[in-house]
Amino acid sequence: MEMTSLAEYDPQPGELVEFRAPAATLDIARKAAVHPAPLSHLQENHVRRRLANDRAGNPQAPWLGMHFDLPGRLDAPVMAAALAAWVRRHSTLLTWFAPQGDGFRRHAVAPESVAFVPVHQGHRSGQAIRDHLRTCLVPATDPTHWPPLLAHAVVRDTSSTVVLAVDHAHTDGLSLQYAFSELRAFYQGKGALLPDVGSHVDFCRLDRDRSARLTARSPETARWTHFLRDGLPAAPVDLGAEPGRMYPTGAIRLDVFEAAEADAFGRVCKDAGLGFTAGLLAALAVTGHRLSGQEAYRALVTVHTRDEPRWERAHGWFVNTVPVEFPATEREFGKVLVAAGQAMSRASEVRALSPMRLMEVLPDHEISHLGTTQTPPLVSYLDLRHAPAAREFASSNVGYLTGEGRAQGLNLWLNRTWEGTYLRVDYPGTPTARSTVPRFVRTLRSTLREAAGLEA
Repeated sequence: MEMTSLAEYDPQPGELVEFRAPAATLDIARKAAVHPAPLSHLQENHVRRRLANDRAGNPQAPWLGMHFDLPGRLDAPVMAAALAAWVRRHSTLLTWFAPQGDGFRRHAVAPESVAFVPVHQGHRSGQAIRDHLRTCLVPATDPTHWPPLLAHAVVRDTSSTVVLAVDHAHTDGLSLQYAFSELRAFYQGKGALLPDVGSHVDFCRLDRDRSARLTARSPETARWTHFLRDGLPAAPVDLGAEPGRMYPTGAIRLDVFEAAEADAFGRVCKDAGLGFTAGLLAALAVTGHRLSGQEAYRALVTVHTRDEPRWERAHGWFVNTVPVEFPATEREFGKVLVAAGQAMSRASEVRALSPMRLMEVLPDHEISHLGTTQTPPLVSYLDLRHAPAAREFASSNVGYLTGEGRAQGLNLWLNRTWEGTYLRVDYPGTPTARSTVPRFVRTLRSTLREAAGLEA
């Protein structure tokens, strides 16, 4: 399941179809009743940032998307009905947010009112399809309106492509893994066979209740405070980015392991009682030490918050960011791996405390010393092999699609599929970063492969 930005996306030509909610449905949605569930901390921060960026004229693309192929000529009305059924299945997709005082309130559309209709746009070239998506996806995935998503199809006689984009407030990478099998099931008339799922709206209520119990004296806050005493972590290489300034995003995508090679790396981690994430962090620490003599590795790592079975296949934003730091003075991967595993274990203990809630409970003097810096490095590992129909991802051309936002820091994803493992790094496209980041990525790949006992 490749991760591709919209600027890189190269769809095949075909008849473009857009699935829109009819005017009557939109009118009902605008008048939808207020829902008592609050926004999660992530959702509230996301909506605030989107509105602030809009006011500042700072172009962002705060949606996540995917694409996949279906055999034969797509039946557009059937896909429209499938999309409506899928939205009804996941309650977060029925909601939208409106400003209220200093915060926001949630509105919920009645499931029975949800409908979509296919709107034919005519035959388009691949470039014209991409241009159309670049124009419409950001305004169409606005979380302050309903629906917070937009779907298209590119219809051809032998195969058709479905493209889906959802505002990030309502989705994450794991959720989008499930969207392929679910939309296909509804399209094939097999939606009744899908397992029951929990509601991200219910999760948001629990998230707020749990985080409200965390205070400045909570152990989770203390661990974050200890991490922040040294300031926010810097990127492992010089990015040449001015504090507070955003740059066009640059990206590097690199294959790291074939399937058997990834198994070998996994065994090295497992023999130490650890997993792939700890292995990635250890390799990052070794890489930083090799390139710049870093004696400690510090970063923010994404973790999922699906802590109950009912959330497993629920669609929504079930992610948090935790602080990780550990010594990186050793050049031997095995020794660094143990330290990385211990650090990840400590970090997992604070997964219930979001950075947004942290800023609410931290004393002012703990926040003020952070100053301004470039956005800290964000690290993510995702095993894409366990989603339903994951073995069909390659043959069905299933892939992630991201917008063309701007960057100020370094974001790194290591994604494992049945075919292999690849690394993607997004960075601010400064002249300095265009020189330093490729070297960093090549060194990281070599470090990972060396750790697995492979030729670099």
